Amino acid sequence: MTRTVWDEIIRDSLEKRPNETCGLLSGRNGSAQTVWRMENTLKSPVAFAMDPKQIQHVFHEMALRGEHLVGIYHSHPTAPPIPSPEDIAYCRYPEVAYLIVSLASPQPVLGCFRIEGSFARMYPYTVRN
Repeated sequence: MTRTVWDEIIRDSLEKRPNETCGLLSGRNGSAQTVWRMENTLKSPVAFAMDPKQIQHVFHEMALRGEHLVGIYHSHPTAPPIPSPEDIAYCRYPEVAYLIVSLASPQPVLGCFRIEGSFARMYPYTVRN
């Protein structure tokens, strides 16, 4: 991902706390280039959900740009950056990266995972300028 994408994910997470934030990442060749901030319809500090109509609208916009879904992000305002059982259970796109921003420490920490079935495994990522 680019530094701009990284900064936008962190900014969104900080602005939405104490609630969880959520969003989609699109790009080409597996690299996140665009951040799509989504509404957390649950407005909760411990869970998130996205509006299916908003998701479909964003998928349409991605297609117009020639981009596709490469990642999904959300924040954990007070928990570590690892997928919760609910994050794993509600995974709908196992082919993309799941990024979780933890705000439990003074500096935000990002975890990146692939979720397959009932398992989450760490997935490497890089931030480039």
